[in-house]
Amino acid sequence: MLEAAGVLYVILALATLFLFVIALMLLGKVPAKSVCSLAGIIGVTGTILILYMVATDALSVFGPTASYAAGIGAFVFFMIYILIAFEVFTGTDFKATGWFALIGGTLVFLIGLGFLHVLGTALPLNGQFGAMFLVYAVAFWIIFLVFGLGQTKLTKLLAWYLLIPTTAITVAWPIIMYTNAFNIGRWFPA
Repeated sequence: MLEAAGVLYVILALATLFLFVIALMLLGKVPAKSVCSLAGIIGVTGTILILYMVATDALSVFGPTASYAAGIGAFVFFMIYILIAFEVFTGTDFKATGWFALIGGTLVFLIGLGFLHVLGTALPLNGQFGAMFLVYAVAFWIIFLVFGLGQTKLTKLLAWYLLIPTTAITVAWPIIMYTNAFNIGRWFPA
């Protein structure tokens, strides 16, 4: 269990680091070129870890489909990171990132509903995963509004949303899991 948790901890730690840095960039505290390098490194590293997690079915203790659902969700994040790196490097307008965020947000939202058993029972009933994925879906949709539709007046909202709820839930889940001796409980009754 520790190895499976370790891979997920590393994935979530990388995601937390980048969410924090991208929020600071959106607030004008970190230059975009610095974010470009970090986005590329974390995007590629995260993708390799996700492939390992899915190939070994590292989250099988949570249910037979948990690794695949978490892998899809994490892959969507790391693809966004790679797109951000590409767009900063090429100097484009982040439209591709914005429109990918619409698709990614929809996938993540559906996975979140799956973990809450709103869309069936193929995924294990796990309110923690469900809540996490729903918070991520909102982040993706705000990214879509800001970059895909050009609603730049929402940039500070996006920055603070990434900095507070998204980063907080990404870093809090592994801490909750670790302090409960890898025992993931349900936030909602079965």
